[in-house]
Amino acid sequence: MSYYFLDWAIEWEIEEYVTLNKPQQKQFEVMLDKFLIWHKQVELPKYSSQLHELLTQLQQGTLTPSQWVIQVQQAKGHWFRIFHFLLPDLIPLIASLDDEQVKGIMKQLRKEEQELSDEYAGKTNAQLLDESNERLFEQADDWLGSVSEAQKSLIEARNSQRLATLDMWLEYRHEWLRQFEQALSQRDNSQLLTQSLTLLMTQPDDLKSASYQQNIAQNSENFGSLIVELSHTLSDKQRKRFNKKLNALIVDLNEISLD
Repeated sequence: MSYYFLDWAIEWEIEEYVTLNKPQQKQFEVMLDKFLIWHKQVELPKYSSQLHELLTQLQQGTLTPSQWVIQVQQAKGHWFRIFHFLLPDLIPLIASLDDEQVKGIMKQLRKEEQELSDEYAGKTNAQLLDESNERLFEQADDWLGSVSEAQKSLIEARNSQRLATLDMWLEYRHEWLRQFEQALSQRDNSQLLTQSLTLLMTQPDDLKSASYQQNIAQNSENFGSLIVELSHTLSDKQRKRFNKKLNALIVDLNEISLD
């Protein structure tokens, strides 16, 4: 249901960062309408196809941790394609922003960065692990119904092997924001703006340190191991619930894309 209100949701989100003037608002609305048509017709079938592939691998018991990593990479690709599509229309809109609009955008982004830092400030690794475990328990409950104590123990054991990335993630976000601000300051140069936003929006991994990327890759494969191991412990009721829930999502995506 929310997908049909995506235009409203995106406009509401944009207003959190910047107030567009009338010509900019018209330009944005044209870009948004074009994007929504493309996303519904072109992208949603790709989401559905990937989920169907994942469901098949789980049902046949052929999913491996390395295949899960591929699934994650494909999911990231969906996100990056959005920005590839938007960039040609986004560049002139960003170039038209005045100094006050840019200041407002950066003020909101810095506020969010500070709130994020405050959220994690002073927390020990044990506290962070406990919070991560609770999130995983909630997600497992959502997809499987009530998880057993043995399944919770499995989740905790795998999650305890997760490599620390919080500090590297916050550092990466800070660097991304710094370069984004620099890109906005160069918005009168279309070539430089395009180069900078292409990097920030479609190749953000290039800003991550080698150690951060290695930890992310290891954590992704480790999570894949958890998914595979957990799938072998499912009761008939849990498996039925999971299959029904994922199938319903696939059906919804297919129906929306054809509407």
